[in-house]
Order: sequence, then C-alpha cells, then structure tokens
Amino acid sequence: MELWSWFQRRLRSRENERFAGDLGQLVAGQIMQSPAGQTQQGQALAATANGIDSNTKIAHLNGNQWGFGWNAGILYELDKNNRYALTYRSEVKIDFKGNYSSDLNRAFNNYGLPIPTATGGATQSGYLTLNLPEMWEVSGYNRVDPQWAIHYSLAYTSWSQFQQLKATSTSGDTLFQKHEGFKDAYRIALGTTYYYDDNWTFRTGIAFDDSPVPAQNRSISIPDQDRFWLSAGTTYAF
Repeated sequence: MELWSWFQRRLRSRENERFAGDLGQLVAGQIMQSPAGQTQQGQALAATANGIDSNTKIAHLNGNQWGFGWNAGILYELDKNNRYALTYRSEVKIDFKGNYSSDLNRAFNNYGLPIPTATGGATQSGYLTLNLPEMWEVSGYNRVDPQWAIHYSLAYTSWSQFQQLKATSTSGDTLFQKHEGFKDAYRIALGTTYYYDDNWTFRTGIAFDDSPVPAQNRSISIPDQDRFWLSAGTTYAF
C-alpha cells in the first residue's frame, strides 16, 4: 500500500470581458417603459442607449492572484495483477483584486438597470472570489488474462459551489453579477489494454463526462455540454 500527498499552488490570471451586443436596444426599451422614460432626461438617455455599438465593452475585469491547495491519494496493490486507488484534490479559493472598467455612460447607474456598473471608461478597483472545486476519484486496474487488462475510474467534482460570478467594488457595491448555477458533475471511464507481446501494447477506452452546466444555464460564455470520449493508442518497448 502506498500513500502520497503534495501541496500545490496555482496562479490564475482572470480577465472577464462582456460586450454590448443588443444591450443598447434592451436598455432603451426598459428606460422608456419606466417613469424615467416620461422625462426629457430619460428620453435623452434612451436615445444614447440606442446608439450603443454592439462592440462596446460593458464590463472588463482583470487581475492575477495565487491560490493554494493540496492533493492526496492512496494506492492499494492486491497483487501484481490487481491494484486500486483513491485520490483527492482539494478546493482552491482565489480572491482576485484587479482593475474594473466599463465603457457605458455613468448616467445609466441612476436608473437601477440590470447591467454592469458603468464607469464611462474609467478604471477602479474590483474584487472577485473564485472557488475551484474539490474532486474525488476512485480507479482500478485488473489484469484478467496474460494478454488482457481492464482499467476504470469514477471522478466526482463538486461544481455546485460555483453559482455565480460576482465582482464588487472597494465599498462592497456590485460591479457585475452573472448567474452560473453549476451542479456537481462526474466522469466515468472504462478501458482495456492488450499486451500483444513483449514489445507491443495496445490500449482503447471510452469515457462519459457529465457537464456541470445545466441546460437552462448554458450561455455563449460557457457553452458546455455532456461529452463522450473515445481513445486508442499503442506503445512499443525497445
């Protein structure tokens, strides 16, 4: 039986950018439907919103920060033909401090619109906490015949802790907020190895990777879905 553990650190460079798209038309419509739309100032702002270019940067946050975590595992070898393992990777929490800016007119901040905080192109401090999830994995290897072996694994990742991306200012005000709504996910894999002779070894496998992103929460920024993996390979020993 073997035990192992090691400490790890990660540098995350975070850069979030969001562009306007058709936001201008949506914001203009909301202003016109609100009491502010009945005022001259509100109507002027709605006209400004209608003129927002689709490539306007409505939110930009970047920063670098270290995060620390650890890995551990146990390997049990029943005999030379059968072994089993359990591994764990800890959660890594990263608190970003960076620069936030938005090209939107600051006047939009006065109307309670569901858009990122506008800075008129100016830069201010922004903070964002990112939790990278913990992961468990169990795996095994069994040589069932002198020429054949099977290997398998099941990994479970606690993505449900990632519910939103939220950046705040020094005073604690929300700069931008995006709902993610991830769920815990798993990955299951099964493979075979064929020992042709002392030199040639052939391997093949299949895996199913469960997406942590529910269908109703998929977006252009994270267009994830379930995946099947097929793999094959060979090695030659000299």
